[in-house]
Amino acid sequence: MKDDYCVDFEGKLNDLKKALQSNDEERIEKVKLECLWEVTNLFELIVNYILLYRSAIYFDFGLSIIEKGTKLFRIRSYQESVDFSQQKEWRPPPDKPQNRANTEGQEALYLGSTEAVCYLETQRTPSCPYVLGVYECKDDIEVGGFLSYNSLNRLYTLAAIVLNAFLIAPSRGDKNNDLFDFLDSYFGHISLDDLSDMKNITDAKEVIRLPYKFAVLNQKENLYDLTNQLCEAIRRKYANGIRYSSCYMPMESPGIICSDYNVVLYQSGIKKVHFLDYKIKTFPQKNSNHIFNSVNLAKVLLGEFKDDKS
Repeated sequence: MKDDYCVDFEGKLNDLKKALQSNDEERIEKVKLECLWEVTNLFELIVNYILLYRSAIYFDFGLSIIEKGTKLFRIRSYQESVDFSQQKEWRPPPDKPQNRANTEGQEALYLGSTEAVCYLETQRTPSCPYVLGVYECKDDIEVGGFLSYNSLNRLYTLAAIVLNAFLIAPSRGDKNNDLFDFLDSYFGHISLDDLSDMKNITDAKEVIRLPYKFAVLNQKENLYDLTNQLCEAIRRKYANGIRYSSCYMPMESPGIICSDYNVVLYQSGIKKVHFLDYKIKTFPQKNSNHIFNSVNLAKVLLGEFKDDKS
């Protein structure tokens, strides 16, 4: 990756077409990455990835296996009129709206590896009852994502970090007002120029900061149009589903694997899990200064949490 980019995406794309005709796999992969990284800022890498996908140029950023017997979780709002013991209540919603990894109406089941992940994702109100559903994998489930680390190819790993960060960036909305009040005050105004320094992407602090930067850059209510296209490219090879980090707990990244993660399953993946049981619960909170929510978690991750015990 050069410091002084001279962006010529069309020129690089022509070089790539010539490389493809050579059938030289090493050369093809090299020119593919050069084409992907023909950018002046990190947002342009997202655009290049999608443009290349639309031109039938694909990248494989990794396979994860959710092993047979693994328990996965889902949280729903509690309603007295609903019989949550019925299997039908835990199938994918029939009228699915557009979300992070699915288009409107597309069958998708969003699950978390822990109750805590699901709690954050559903933005529960403290002490408000909810229903925790437990699923089990009937078989190994192969899912894709942007979590592969390649020690021999720095550009590959850097691209995976950026794409993963964009995929998990929190999206503005009514439920996120408090979070974005904090993020906007922490980062101030974010422009594309702020994403032009590409030298420190692998810094551990920047890996955590980057999803939040993408979130603040976006002034619309969601990032789903572009994230849907990222997921569409992954689904081409990994039809079962996608593994990614919670947008409120961006800990997983290439080379960093955690016990807390999200998974979205599509039709073939949904067939490989079955509903086990449910519990009606409330999430315990210690006190008002230690509430487990996206704002306090972001403060911890960004080094801004103050433990006010007085």
